[in-house]
Amino acid sequence: IPAGTTPPVLLARSIHGAEATLVSTGTPGDVVNFDSDGTTIAWMEGVGYDASTDTVASLTGGVLEDNVTWNKGAHAIQFGGKYRREWNNVRELQQAQGSHDISADWTALYAPDDDAAAPYTGSGFASLLLGLPTFLSNQYNRGFFYFRQAETGLYFTDRWKVTQRLTLTAGLRWDRWSPYREKFNRLVTADLGSLATKFEVLTPGNNRIQDLPGIPPAVLASWSARGLTYTTASAVNYPDNLFRPDNNNFGPRLGVAYKLNNKMVLRGGYGEYFWTMPLSQLLQAARTNPPLNLRFVNRASDKNATFNYPLIARPVASDFIGAATVDTQGVVPISSGAQQITVWDGRNWKDGRSQSFHVSVERELPYQMALRVSYIGEQGRDLEQKFSINNQEAEYNYVLRTKLAPPSNRALLRANPNWNVAGAVNRTGYSNTHSGQVELERRFSNGVAFQWFYVFSSSLTTSDAGGFTSGNTAVNSGAGGGQVPENLQLFGSPNLSYEQRLRLIYFRSTEIPPHRMRYNAIVDLPFGRGKKIGGNVPGFVNQVIGGWQVAAIGDWRSGLRMSAASSLYQFGDIQLDADQRVELTFSGLRQRLWFRGDFNPALATNVTGGNLTALIPLDRSQRVARPLGANFNNQVPLTLANGTVRNVPIGELYNYSPRANIVGPRAWNADLSLFKNFKILEHGNIRFTADFFNAFNHPVDVAPNATTGLQNLGVQANTPRTIQFSLRAEW
Repeated sequence: IPAGTTPPVLLARSIHGAEATLVSTGTPGDVVNFDSDGTTIAWMEGVGYDASTDTVASLTGGVLEDNVTWNKGAHAIQFGGKYRREWNNVRELQQAQGSHDISADWTALYAPDDDAAAPYTGSGFASLLLGLPTFLSNQYNRGFFYFRQAETGLYFTDRWKVTQRLTLTAGLRWDRWSPYREKFNRLVTADLGSLATKFEVLTPGNNRIQDLPGIPPAVLASWSARGLTYTTASAVNYPDNLFRPDNNNFGPRLGVAYKLNNKMVLRGGYGEYFWTMPLSQLLQAARTNPPLNLRFVNRASDKNATFNYPLIARPVASDFIGAATVDTQGVVPISSGAQQITVWDGRNWKDGRSQSFHVSVERELPYQMALRVSYIGEQGRDLEQKFSINNQEAEYNYVLRTKLAPPSNRALLRANPNWNVAGAVNRTGYSNTHSGQVELERRFSNGVAFQWFYVFSSSLTTSDAGGFTSGNTAVNSGAGGGQVPENLQLFGSPNLSYEQRLRLIYFRSTEIPPHRMRYNAIVDLPFGRGKKIGGNVPGFVNQVIGGWQVAAIGDWRSGLRMSAASSLYQFGDIQLDADQRVELTFSGLRQRLWFRGDFNPALATNVTGGNLTALIPLDRSQRVARPLGANFNNQVPLTLANGTVRNVPIGELYNYSPRANIVGPRAWNADLSLFKNFKILEHGNIRFTADFFNAFNHPVDVAPNATTGLQNLGVQANTPRTIQFSLRAEW
């Protein structure tokens, strides 16, 4: 909102002359978006259509395994081995029906000084109504991929009872996974050693890409016309299977148990464990690397040499839907922009390694109970790590270095303008976890059994993907681990070593809560024969009231760690204690301020619990977390050699602000079951069960918005109470 103006404010004018006047309730200096009634909304950047990826898979495995135990005096010796082979045939019809984008470029204003769309102008929805697509594509699909892998494991362990009080265990395990290969060698990668200078891919062994079956000649010809060249792994002294096999997975096992007295035991142990790369991660890349992937495209920005056609040109008939088509016949042109590829550091490949060590004390307690207190340490090494390579030099660094405006073709800011490495992976990731655990158990006695666990964890890592993901691919990721930035993605392009840059993304895990308690229990209800209530009731009454049991399972955890949005730069502690968190109404919703975020407090009403503007000042420049720049849009003015001032975006740069420094809301849950077995004659049984999921029907608060710091109190993260009845008959 320009200084000196009052709403209504003209926010956008399309290149076709249409104007949109939107009423706002902001103040001059704010950079916000409004709909017709003044409510803050997200700007319509674009719309898209993405066809599904249909998958057919036939996964087959064969296992040969044998294990032997030999007891000899005070020794119990175990040894054995396993051989497992996989035949995994996977077909993925990736976006066979197309993938299309309609962005705001056609209806945005052009800012010549920035060679980009003017902020907050243009609408993807308006472009859709006009019928002006920005990107159209169809996908070339292969048939089945035939992946093959073999696993071999051997182990030896000796458990030695030294004395009546002391037992020692020592052993060694060796594991080997062969690198995944494709039956017809239809896998490619780029050599990291020459990626900066060559537009080239290599195939396994000495198999020429022209000899691989099932690849249409026109696909190879199209890529060749784009300038892509081909070689083989053998020709450049690269591992034949594109990954160097790791034959050094020797994992020692050490253990000790010492009986302190008749009711207490001290235990300790150390082990080293290994794991290979899942097939799913290889498949994700194998299906998209050129030339085995060809997306036939019609990209509006490619229609002029400066790649800004929809921003500066009036559309002609061929730009509209209906006339804008995708050519899929014969040798087709491929964009001169940087081409996407996923690469691995195949020459230095390793399997993931985890070292685990623990010490525990076990104590027998009265009433059939036992207590265990443990310390467990984990060190992860050789973890899969995403890292940046051949990225565009950040515009800020380019302008700072050259005093020139960057070229419209931003691919020229890469060392090799042909490659856009979507995700490079090596084995340099690491993690360190320390955990204290307490377990209290009561064995089933007098109708009661339970287990209760408490775990405290402190975990830091560079690579922290969840169980179903392969890690983030952004240098400013605040969760799931990070991507190691290049020097040209850091302010001022300092000369930092790879190890120093890896350290930048070493932060606390966002997947593991610091505190967690879990429990489970089963209790016989005191009704029926032999019980406190109705101990002498007749048989038919006992069938109704006797034999009922209640089971419970539940957990409580402290909040997961989270990061503020990468668009915010932090100038102090953004955390708030529980007694500092005010509640307010914002955007028509009742919300709680969880941390010091960035929003206009003047738009808040019904504030309770404290002084909102003391936490989020009206003066945006005084807020603890805010974007940089005079207009708070993460654009910084730099003076060019010709004296003009250019507003340079800094979103490409690594944000130096802390990560995972916010603890989110706590969560807990309790499930209950009531059940009974009814005996029917001699061989029949009917079990009745009533299950109560989220038995207390309590809400769990959602995580706060990563930008505003506001937590919506009108929704909950968990499901409401669910009651399920079941009958099971057995005879």
